[in-house]
Amino acid sequence: MVTLTDLQHADPTQWKAAADGWLRASQEATNASNDLHAQGVGPLGDHWKDAVGQAAGQKLSDQADALEAASDIMRGVAMVLDGLTHSIEYAKSTLANALNLAQQYNLPVDLDQGRSIPAGNPNEPTNASQVGEVDALLQEALREATQADQQVAAELTKLGNDTCVTDLNQALDDIQGEASNVELAAYQGDIPSGDNPQLVTDWWNGLTPLQQHQFMLSEPVAIAGLPGIPDSVKADLHGTDGKYDRVAVVQYAQQHWNDGSGDVSGEDNCTNFTSNALHQAGMQYKGWNTLDDSGWNQSTAGENGWDLGGLLAGPEHTHSWGGAQNLHDFLTGNGGSQVPQDQVKPGDIMFFQQGNDQDPSLQQGNIHHTAIVTAVTPDGDVRYTQHSDPRLNVSLSGRNEHETRAEGQQNVLFVRPQPNWY
Repeated sequence: MVTLTDLQHADPTQWKAAADGWLRASQEATNASNDLHAQGVGPLGDHWKDAVGQAAGQKLSDQADALEAASDIMRGVAMVLDGLTHSIEYAKSTLANALNLAQQYNLPVDLDQGRSIPAGNPNEPTNASQVGEVDALLQEALREATQADQQVAAELTKLGNDTCVTDLNQALDDIQGEASNVELAAYQGDIPSGDNPQLVTDWWNGLTPLQQHQFMLSEPVAIAGLPGIPDSVKADLHGTDGKYDRVAVVQYAQQHWNDGSGDVSGEDNCTNFTSNALHQAGMQYKGWNTLDDSGWNQSTAGENGWDLGGLLAGPEHTHSWGGAQNLHDFLTGNGGSQVPQDQVKPGDIMFFQQGNDQDPSLQQGNIHHTAIVTAVTPDGDVRYTQHSDPRLNVSLSGRNEHETRAEGQQNVLFVRPQPNWY
């Protein structure tokens, strides 16, 4: 973006169409990869068992992996373009709000210069206040559009250089994972700094109710801490029942996803991580010792990180604290409720339930993994953060094919904790 005139005439529907096109291409690549596995790699392995057959099967498997890697990268492109689409829509709303305000104040606006043109004495107190308010919104609109343009352009350049990557883990965890966070960064960049609370109030009031809701879902931490945002909005983000702070759950997850906070030696710490996030956000312990089958707590040793090489791992916490199935059952049995995916909010807890018996180590119907919802994008994609394996704000839809292939069909359950024991 060069001027506000460019922003005024920008058409985000073009970028949305491009994003949808890349998403379709990604799905076609996934379908082709699945077809190669089902109709090529599998039959070859069953019916052509000599060295030639194994070589042919490996060749098809490599091609299928290359297609799946391409699918993950193309989905990353779609995410970034979605980020640009909505980010420019937000910037256009800010510009429209500035122009409406200028009209109310009878102030002409020069879009190429990005400022209003006051009549008479611009230093007259009332006039100066009005000019300052309009000009702040104009500059904010230009800043929003510019940051989105720059961030997205830089990421698309990187993605263009990654087109030859065929390593599945690199394509999914590194490349698509970064694209997911760039999309969220574009939305965060559309939020004023907070140095001028009046600007924040004007900006927020200029958004549509849908756009306000989208910001609450995609950037809850930034919105909750911003001067000028209505107290009712902040209360809704933090949680109005006062039992624990939903924003603090998200903050804990985003700050500690890749460190050892709360880890217990010898355990898969995905659920320990989630329990620590809930407790650090204010959820109170239930029960008086870690052997209480109906409780949810950890010992003083666990709370202070005294692991002693794993010697305390057993009695360090209740089963509900460290086991995915047990935490799910505890939360839903103590006031929490399961919510449909289209009603999920940041601070909700995700559970992965095994949908079939493809993986012999995972019993069908068993809940085996826990994560934290840290954002929901404007198009409804759930972004989650987890520990063991550590991932930050990754896409549920973007990882679906990988999880299905690696572990079998997964049923994703969303639980909203609502503690009823205090």
